[in-house]
Amino acid sequence: MSTSRTIWGIGTTRTLRPQWALIELGLDYDHKKILPRGSGIENTGLVVLSQRHKVPFYQDDRVQIGESAAIVTYLADRYGGKNVLAMPAPGTEERAVLQDKTFFVMTEIDARLYTIRLHADPPLGLSATYGSAPVAIDAAKQYVERQLHEAARWLTGGPQYVTGEQFGTVDLLLASCLDWCLDYQMELPEPLGEYRDRIALRPGYQTAMANNDPSHA
Repeated sequence: MSTSRTIWGIGTTRTLRPQWALIELGLDYDHKKILPRGSGIENTGLVVLSQRHKVPFYQDDRVQIGESAAIVTYLADRYGGKNVLAMPAPGTEERAVLQDKTFFVMTEIDARLYTIRLHADPPLGLSATYGSAPVAIDAAKQYVERQLHEAARWLTGGPQYVTGEQFGTVDLLLASCLDWCLDYQMELPEPLGEYRDRIALRPGYQTAMANNDPSHA
């Protein structure tokens, strides 16, 4: 059975994540370079797979899924190894902790950053479509800044990564959110700033960033 992999989407923090995971895992993939909210989002090939009208979207011989954290988790579960995006077994304490931190990053940081994106002015925001809302932006930034202190606590004691000494899925999600924070000129707590800079040296990150560059669409 074919194991061909296709990623739809380019140009955002969320489209970066599946590509980064695939690259870290050493997996080939077909990249459909469709910008969010561009004309390509109505590409018939994508519309047949999903009515979300959103990217990223991932397709292989088993699944068709569109949430970036779900894609990353699936790829790590299916292809991760002892030294590359290793995943703890379901039902274990380690898996529960990983899921807790993953959901925290996505609901308490990523989702609030998206509020900023909706209402900020171009080129980093979508206020032309969703309206300018300075109060909402300020509130979202303050909320994210509080949650970043919780994420910084995970690195207390000097671990290299969120769950210890091995780069994992939650690092990929958190680090991409930290980049997003920097785009909005938000100050990172010192442990997170150092952590983000360390992860940005990873070849997988650098390759994914180049592949996700919207100028290549």
